Amino acid sequence: MDKIALMIGELSPQVETSQWPLPKAGRRVVIPHTLVAELAEHPLCRDCMPHGVGFYPAAAGHHMGRAAPRDHLVIYCLAGSGVAELEGRRQPVRAGDVLLLREGQRHRYRANPQDPWTIYWVHLGGAEVDTYFDEILSSPDGFTATVGQHSRLTEDLELLLTTVTRFRPHHLIYAANLLKSLLSFMALMRRQRQARNVALDVPRIQAWLQAHLHQRIELEQLVSATSELSLYHFIREYKRQTGQTPMQAFQHLKITRACYLLDITDLSITQVAADLGYDDPYYFSRQFKKVMGVAPRDYRRERSER
Repeated sequence: MDKIALMIGELSPQVETSQWPLPKAGRRVVIPHTLVAELAEHPLCRDCMPHGVGFYPAAAGHHMGRAAPRDHLVIYCLAGSGVAELEGRRQPVRAGDVLLLREGQRHRYRANPQDPWTIYWVHLGGAEVDTYFDEILSSPDGFTATVGQHSRLTEDLELLLTTVTRFRPHHLIYAANLLKSLLSFMALMRRQRQARNVALDVPRIQAWLQAHLHQRIELEQLVSATSELSLYHFIREYKRQTGQTPMQAFQHLKITRACYLLDITDLSITQVAADLGYDDPYYFSRQFKKVMGVAPRDYRRERSER
């Protein structure tokens, strides 16, 4: 599935998303208001629950302003940059930053026209969202925090986005608790973040790879985006730290993502392949079997029989 723009049924009046036109790999999901209301009193959801989730890659022209938003908003910047204003205060937003905008606070934001951001966003509500935000931010009046580029955050945000598309109560209960874990991890990373003096920032590389799972990339593209090392030294240092080459890692990340899609969705093999940047589903199946030992169709059938 190249593009998902799901807004089905009676939409939540709290969610006011931008009308930025989705590119091929962009996704935007808003949970129907009736389902949000149904779960708002559930003990596992009422403290913190997603109302909508999206992924905007290289979002040129993306901008939004809200005078009196009726829910909270989290924006995690994976790449590029942008700027945000909250009640007249202005802050830059760069890769590795999280933007936290609270219910009722007038704000606006936009992608940098010269270097448009790639972001995940989550509209959310609940009695404890303010508390989570306070844990992430370093000052009570702040609205941005640097948490770093982490593959764990990217993986979980992608998992959250995939989960909420199901529009089923048990999936959304899981999504609510996954969101709590995400916010807690952001708070932990903000507190533990220190200046790094390592030759290669592997978490940054992993986060970049996670953000580009839907694409075919060249190794030179990865090196220029994440390091100042030469191609040779980049490969050598990455393999020294991880035990595999960067492109082997990218392949395994793609196959891990494919396994999840085969487990939790009804997408066809061709759709799963396309979602991960494979134009040829037969080539995708060969790569999947090389890593997993079975073809994608056999993997799905075996899992469904357990």
